[in-house]
Amino acid sequence: MMAAMASHYPWRSRQPRACRGARGAAPVLIAWFVGVLGGGCAGSGEYVCPDPVGKIILDDCEVYKTKYEALKVELGASFAGLFTAQTSLGKTSLRDPTELIQVLSLRTLALCKDFNACRVPPLEYRQRREQTDRVFTAVATIQEQLKGQLDPESKAKLVRELVRVLSEDRGSSGSSTGGSSTATGGSGEERPSRQRRLGPYRSWVPWYDTRLLPPQPRAASGFPVLAGASFSLVHVFRQESPYGTTGYRPTATFYLWGGRVEADDMLTIDWGGRTSDCPIGHGDENGLARLHCESPKTLNLTGASFTVRVTYRRGGDGKTAMIGQRTVPILSFQDESHRKGSLTYGIDHDPQAREGRLVFRPYDGLPPELEQPSLLVVLKLRKHMNATARCWVNGQVATAGLETSRYGGQDGMFQDRQRYRKTGPGSSEAVKEPHVYWWRYDFPLPFVFKRGSAPVPDKLKAWPLPGKWRCVVSVEGEPVRELTFRVGSDGKPAPHPRQAEQPDPGWLLETKLVENPFEAAIR
Repeated sequence: MMAAMASHYPWRSRQPRACRGARGAAPVLIAWFVGVLGGGCAGSGEYVCPDPVGKIILDDCEVYKTKYEALKVELGASFAGLFTAQTSLGKTSLRDPTELIQVLSLRTLALCKDFNACRVPPLEYRQRREQTDRVFTAVATIQEQLKGQLDPESKAKLVRELVRVLSEDRGSSGSSTGGSSTATGGSGEERPSRQRRLGPYRSWVPWYDTRLLPPQPRAASGFPVLAGASFSLVHVFRQESPYGTTGYRPTATFYLWGGRVEADDMLTIDWGGRTSDCPIGHGDENGLARLHCESPKTLNLTGASFTVRVTYRRGGDGKTAMIGQRTVPILSFQDESHRKGSLTYGIDHDPQAREGRLVFRPYDGLPPELEQPSLLVVLKLRKHMNATARCWVNGQVATAGLETSRYGGQDGMFQDRQRYRKTGPGSSEAVKEPHVYWWRYDFPLPFVFKRGSAPVPDKLKAWPLPGKWRCVVSVEGEPVRELTFRVGSDGKPAPHPRQAEQPDPGWLLETKLVENPFEAAIR
């Protein structure tokens, strides 16, 4: 299997592995692999992200995955070796550090992929990478000491020091700690959420702590809900001639909100007849539990969509509840340069392009004193283009022209055209713009909602501005989206008819797709 162009993290670093050489592999096979993944052997790995990120050098995320996997294996062997000799230690007196290494590995991998997807500015990426690199160096040093001829008690002390280093790193990104909060389902029942450290706000992660939360579906009592999910695909390759793709295998990142989440709880994911278990772990983003879940390695899907159903099992009493499901539409394309039937697959983000949202974000970090409303739209373009927005309330101008914020980014990409076109016998030329991209645009409105004692900043106004809102998003002066919604005196928009179909911290808006010369066709 080889990684496909993931829906959220579509780029490979610098040159693909096939371009860098592979022992014992035929050149034709190497070239075929590169072609089917849409990669190329030219270029320095530079990519120009939308402002304010700018030009970046794509990083090789697989390097970090391999590095951490090797360290985890070594640590696991050292930890198990503590109990092969007679000792007063019991396994319950020491925490296995490999689970914390797994958390650090997943976090580093996610950070790398977010950087490659233009979600993290280069300076912030370097600072956070330096932090994880320092932790990795400290852990590797302790692991080397564990290889020495030490008595079990001395090794146990090193393991405790190792756990301390890793545990401190888990909390180092947060600037303060917050008390426990409550999450309310559609029934109005309060569901206590576990206490969490408050770290930096992540714009690509759902934020449910807003005071202006939309209505949510009813949740099973005492259980969290599936608050968000993102997916990527791995192409499945035939291992013998004729070589080619035979299907795809999805992976997922899930976010859980509310309920009582404990370390020995478990998710069981039904991928459509095949299941896999996913430990809770210790990942946190925006106050939500974060889990990265793999589908079974032997799973091979070919359909135009797949549905995952998520069941939560509590470790304390063994009780289970189905906490959510997602159906993911899939695109496929046959490139003429590939063997017939060898398709390229990708996630279809057209549903997001058809839906505009009003979201509320922390204006001043976590915990917030102020919240700022922001319009969120997704455009389907061949290349990134600058967009603007303007809003009216009750027919009167409510905002000046709005620019996008740093919270925008790319949601996905897909090859939907041939990469090469025949121009004659034995000759061909590259096709211009063979890929389509779904770009997310974020337009902060010049208002803030006060939830603390902080004053309203200069050049901003207090939210709400009640009335009937109409906002138009334009590219090069051409309207591409028209959003309408009504805001009440409490600052909340009137709920969309489909608002409570599944958990969502954003308010769904009536969205009109305006015909324009820039976007690819939206199904």
